[in-house]
Amino acid sequence: MKFTVKWLKEYLIFDSSIEELCKKLTSIGLEVENLENPKNQLSGFIVSKIVDIKKHPNADKLSICDVFDGKKNLEIICGANNAKKNLITVLAPLGSIIKPNTNEEFTIKRSKIRGIESNGMLCSENELGLNENSQGIIELDENYKTGNSFSDYIDDEDIKIEIAITPNRIDCAGVYGIARDLSAAGFGKLSKRKVNQNKINFKTSVKLTNNLKNSDCPQFLLRQIKDVKNEQSPDKVIKRIRNSGIKVISSLVDVTNYLTVDSCRPLHIFDLDKIKGNICIRHSKKGEHFLGLDDKEYNLDEGMIVICDDEKIISLAGILGGKNSACDENTNNILLESAYFSPEKIADTGRKLNILSDARYRFERGIDPKSTLEGMEIATEMIIKNCGGKVGSIISDNSFNFNEVKIDINNFLINEVLGVNIEKKFIIEKLEALGCNTKQKDEKISVIPPSWRPDLKIPEDLIEEIARIFGYENIPSQKPEFLNNDSFKFSGDNQEIIRKIKRLLVSRNIMEIISWSFVDSKLQDIFKIDKFVKIQNPISAELDCLRSNLLINLLKIVKNNNNKNIKNFSVFEIGPIFKGYEPGEQSDFVSIIRSGQMYEKNWIEKDRPFDIFDVKADLFSILENIGFSSENLRQSNESKNYYHPGKSGSISFANKTIANFGELHPKVLKKFDLDQALCALELNLTELLTFNRKKNISKNELETSPYQMSIRDFSFEINKNVLSSEVISSIRRIDINLIKDVNIFDSYENKKSNPDLRSLAIEVKIQSDKKTLDDSEIQKISDEIIKDITTKFNAKLR
Repeated sequence: MKFTVKWLKEYLIFDSSIEELCKKLTSIGLEVENLENPKNQLSGFIVSKIVDIKKHPNADKLSICDVFDGKKNLEIICGANNAKKNLITVLAPLGSIIKPNTNEEFTIKRSKIRGIESNGMLCSENELGLNENSQGIIELDENYKTGNSFSDYIDDEDIKIEIAITPNRIDCAGVYGIARDLSAAGFGKLSKRKVNQNKINFKTSVKLTNNLKNSDCPQFLLRQIKDVKNEQSPDKVIKRIRNSGIKVISSLVDVTNYLTVDSCRPLHIFDLDKIKGNICIRHSKKGEHFLGLDDKEYNLDEGMIVICDDEKIISLAGILGGKNSACDENTNNILLESAYFSPEKIADTGRKLNILSDARYRFERGIDPKSTLEGMEIATEMIIKNCGGKVGSIISDNSFNFNEVKIDINNFLINEVLGVNIEKKFIIEKLEALGCNTKQKDEKISVIPPSWRPDLKIPEDLIEEIARIFGYENIPSQKPEFLNNDSFKFSGDNQEIIRKIKRLLVSRNIMEIISWSFVDSKLQDIFKIDKFVKIQNPISAELDCLRSNLLINLLKIVKNNNNKNIKNFSVFEIGPIFKGYEPGEQSDFVSIIRSGQMYEKNWIEKDRPFDIFDVKADLFSILENIGFSSENLRQSNESKNYYHPGKSGSISFANKTIANFGELHPKVLKKFDLDQALCALELNLTELLTFNRKKNISKNELETSPYQMSIRDFSFEINKNVLSSEVISSIRRIDINLIKDVNIFDSYENKKSNPDLRSLAIEVKIQSDKKTLDDSEIQKISDEIIKDITTKFNAKLR
C-alpha cells in the first residue's frame, strides 16, 4: 500500500516529522517498507534559468544551453525539445546522483558530447524521481527562485510511504483507514470527511436483477450518469494515482482507482452505450468465456459471480471489468457500480483464474460492507466535478442487513493476557476511537466492532487492539512464572535433545527436510491409516488432511529425486503427526529413509545398498547419544504392516514400542511408483522423552580401566528364531562389572542340513576396573557364559 504524505494529511492533522510518522505506523502494526523522500535526494539540485540557447554544430537534435545557476553561467548540452530561452528548470550539477538506489542510478560527470563540453544536466520529472514523465525537461514557473535548492520546493505530495498490510487489516488498504488508525493511537486528529448526497436529475433507465440474493452478493447498487466527458484527470488525481503505483488511464477510470486507494472502496464503471438491455447478477455456467480489460480471454467455471447484460458477460464481479463494456475517450453515458461481494467467492474465483487486481485484493479480504452507498455518492461527486454530467437515481436489488458481532471483555481478562494494568477509561476511549460501540455494565464491557473490521471476532482480537494502541513498547518485560516450573525446564531439555539428534543424523550423512503438515488423504490410505484429521478448508485437494505419518512426505521427496535420477541419498524429518482431534493425539517423531547405495562409486569402498542394519544402527546411535542404554531395550521381529515382514523389526522400552525400522513393503513402494528397496526408521520422540524424564536417564562419563582386557570368542549353534539381542542381553547380565562389551561378528545358516538352526559367533570383552584378571577368573566367566546360553536357549557350543 503506497500513498503520499499530503494525501494522508487530507484526513489527519499532525505536525510531527516524517520520521516520527513512519515510526508510529510501524509501532501500530502498519510496517513501513519504504520511504521515498525527494527532499533528501534532491538537496544538491539547483533551480536554474536558461539565459541563452543555440543549436549544437555537430548534432541536429542537441542544443547548447547557457544556464545560470544563481552564481555563475554554465554550458550544458541538452536534447529536450522544450528547452528554450528564459525557461526556469532544474540543474543537476557535476557530482549529482540521478535516481539513487535504483538500477538506473548514475552520477553526473563533466563530459564532451559531440566535441563540446557539458558541465551538468537539465532534468526531466522522471529523472528527478517525481513521476514517470520523461518527455522534456521540467518547466517551473516564476515562483521558483534561481539559485535555490530544488528540494526547498518539494511538498508532501511528492513524499511517498509504502506500508505492509497484513491480511487481517484490509481497513488500512485505504488512506482514510490509515488516518483513522493513527488518530486512534494518539497520532494527530482525524478530519472526518463529509459525504454529500448528490442531487438527482433523472431516473436511471436500466433495470437490475440479482439472481443470487444470498451471501455471494448481498448488496449491489447502480447509478446512471449521462453527458460526461472522459478527458484527462486533474493534476492532483493524476499525481496521487501515479505515486500510489497505479497507471493513469482516463478521468472516469481514474476516479474508481483513486477511491480504491483513498477509501478502500473498489467501484466499476460501464460504458452504458455498449450495454444491451438490462443488468443481471448471476453465477457463471461452466465453459462460458469472458474477455477482460487485460485483453485476456478466460474460461469460466460454474458458480463464479458475473455481471451481464441481455446478451453477454460484462464484468467478472469484484475482480475485473470486461473489454466489451469498457470506457474510452468517446464515452458519454455510464453506469456506476458499487457493490459488496463474498470474500470467499472472490478469492476462489481469482485463484482459479489467476487474476490479480486491486479490486480482488480488497474484496477477498473483506471491505466495509456499509461503504457501498457512501462510495457511490463520493464517486458520483468526483465524476461530476471532473467530467461533468447529469446524475441518475440509484437502483438496488435489495436492502442489506449487516450482522453485527457482540464481544464481551473485562479488565481482568485484558490485564491477565497483557500482563499490565490498563485503566478501563483508556480501554473504552481507544476502542471507540477505533470505531467500536461500547456499553459498560459492572466489570463487563460489551463491544460491537465497526463494519470495516471483519477481523474482530473474539475477546482476544480486542485485547490485541488495545495492546497495539497502548503500545507494545509500553508493556514492561517481566519473567513469566512458568519459567521456574519443572515442566518448562523439561521442555527446554527436550529441545536440546532434539538438537542433539539433528546434529547426530547430519553427521551420519542424512539430510534434514521440513515438509507440510498437510498430506493427501489418499496417501494415508496406502499406510492403512483409518483415523486421521480432515481439514475443512484445505489449501488444495492434495493437502486435505493432517499427516499421520512422516514417511508419506519423505517418500514424495524420494520420488521427486528419483525422477531427477538422484537415487543415492538419505533424508530425515523431525515433526508432529496427528491421530485425532483430542489432546494427546499428537506425537513428535523422527523418521529416516535411506535410498540407494551406501557409497558412491569409488576405488576404496565396495559398493552395497542400504539395508535394515543401517537404519538399525541409526536408531541405536540416536538412543545411545541421548542416554539410553541398549541393555534396557527389547527388540522384536514384528513391525508395522507397511514394512517388509521378513526384513523389519521394532524396539520397545518399558513394554512400550518406541521405534519401527526395516525395509518398506514392496506394495507401498509400488503405490509411490518406486522401483528400488528403501529402508526406513520411525522413532516416537514423545514417548521416548517421557521415559527419559521419568527415569532421569543420563549418559555416564566414559571411564577406562587401567588393567588388561581379555577377549574371548564363542560360537553357538542356536535356534534361528532366537533374537541376537536376547543372547547379548543374557551374556551381559552374567557379570555386568566384568563383561564390558558383547558383539556378534558372524551369523551363518545352512538351510539344507539344519534349516531351523544358525551358527552365531560372539565376541566378549572381559575386564576389571580393580585388578588384572588371572586365567582362572577369565575361564570361570567363560564357563558361565557357555552354561547360560546352552541352558537358556537350548544351544550347542561348536
